[in-house]
This record gives sequence, C-alpha cells and structure tokens, in this order.
Amino acid sequence: MLEATAVVLAGGKSTRMGRDKALIRVTENRMLEGVVKVLAPEFPEIIISSNASSHNIPGTRIIPDTVFGQGPLGGIYTCLKDSGHQVNFVVACDMPFIESRLAVHLVSLAPGYDAVIPRMGGHYQPLFAVYTKKCLPAIETSLNNGRNRIVSFYSKINSRFVGPDEIRQFGDLDMMFFNVNTPGDLNIAQKMALHAPQITVQEEADE
Repeated sequence: MLEATAVVLAGGKSTRMGRDKALIRVTENRMLEGVVKVLAPEFPEIIISSNASSHNIPGTRIIPDTVFGQGPLGGIYTCLKDSGHQVNFVVACDMPFIESRLAVHLVSLAPGYDAVIPRMGGHYQPLFAVYTKKCLPAIETSLNNGRNRIVSFYSKINSRFVGPDEIRQFGDLDMMFFNVNTPGDLNIAQKMALHAPQITVQEEADE
C-alpha cells in the first residue's frame, strides 16, 4: 500500500446539478462511493472533504472545512493539514471513471517535488493531482490574499507536470478526467458507462 493519503473533495454545493452530485449514481455506485472504492485498495487513509454527514463511508474520515467560502482550495488546505501523510492524492468526487493505476503513478513521481499535476494542452487537471504538505504555506498565502483558484499557488511551488503521452498509457484521457457537473454531463457519463468494459450501470429509478 502507498505511503500516501487520498483526499476526496465532496464539499461543493452542486448548484449546476441541482442535487448532491456525490450521491448520484452513474455506475452501480454513487459517485463518492465509487471513487472511494477505486482508491481504497491503494491508499491506507482516505479522507473526504465535506460538511455533510450523508457523505460518511466506512473506512474513511470526513473533514469539515475550516476555511469557509474558498471552494475546493479551502478543502484541499484543510485536508492537507489534517492528513496523516506527507503525500496526498487529491481527486473530485464527481469523476466516475478514475483509474487507480494513474493515481499510483502520480504518487510515485512525488519524491523531490511539492506537487505532481497532469497537464494537457496547457490545461491543468488540479482535481486529479498530488499535493504534499509542502504546498501548505503557498496555499495559505493565496487564500489570505483572496485567490482561491487552485492554480493560483502553482507558481510558488516545485511541481512535476505530467503530459498526455505519459498519462494515456493508463487509459482514455477523456474518460479518466470526465467530471459530472450538470444533468447533461450525467447523461453523457451514463452513456459512456454503457460502453465501458466491466462497468455496471445503475438505473436512475433505483436512486
């Protein structure tokens, strides 16, 4: 098992979806449960960034925000401080097709760096990335200065950026990083799941 913690961000308001994304089913699992299920065999500690008791899953810890109104960066900051490991893999709960092998690979690249971040075509994947506790001062500075975009502190840390050629050996890029923000995204994800091998789709009526 890895010497690292998995941090699952589930504290969003799901405004565009209109209901709690973490509890929506794309496959047989609700999205938060599915992410935890994929990561549990690899990570000895899984913490969930959330203020909702409905997000409690056996074998995980819920960490409520201590920095309010700062979006995902506030959740990352709180969880890095509370994490039991120096190295932390951070992922959003609304990514139903994540690949644990890629998470393991990103963690393996962490020695010597403050963060390991996928970057494709100039676009970062900040919510499928590795952040160490060394990022905490830079994150705190960004938050104190009213900058709560996750990428706002990247220029202040030593990062290893991982490109598409290195990533695609672990799966389909569009699928692994697909996230579900809207009912339209949910419809697309359910269609993707129908054509993905070894994925069982849960009917909407069973929610």
